[in-house]
Amino acid sequence: TYPIPAALAEGSHAIKVDAQDNDGNNAVQRLVNITVDTVPPQLSVTSPVQNLVTKTAALAVTGTTDDMTSKPCTVTVKVNSGAAQTVPVGSNGAFSTNITLAEGSNTITVVSTDKAGKYTTVIRTVVLDTVAPVIGVVELSKNPVSTGETFTISVTVTD
Repeated sequence: TYPIPAALAEGSHAIKVDAQDNDGNNAVQRLVNITVDTVPPQLSVTSPVQNLVTKTAALAVTGTTDDMTSKPCTVTVKVNSGAAQTVPVGSNGAFSTNITLAEGSNTITVVSTDKAGKYTTVIRTVVLDTVAPVIGVVELSKNPVSTGETFTISVTVTD
């Protein structure tokens, strides 16, 4: 056991181990590399935008992720209370997957996790509205009207 006198900085470090027995015999030095990672990965979700309202249930979730210290990152996408699905991440950090929205408000949770277990979460709310508005009563303030007369049209629409 060896207490490290000061905290190690972010990044890669080499630890050298030497040993000698009581007879003066030296062991072959061993070198172990470790990485200190205290910073979660960067995560940018480019699609969908927050508070998107759409009439199409199929939706692409796209973005990029990166971590300077603990590559590669993994990405999961979860819709509402469903299971999180792992999404392939390209060597450039780009990811894309298609999801299916439920009618109404949907919560999309995207999580990027680096090799050290640090993670970043982005949440988007998207509304699926496939129900067309209904035109109700249409009333005219004056009917019939003559050319050039002013009249009012009142319409009730529900959505």
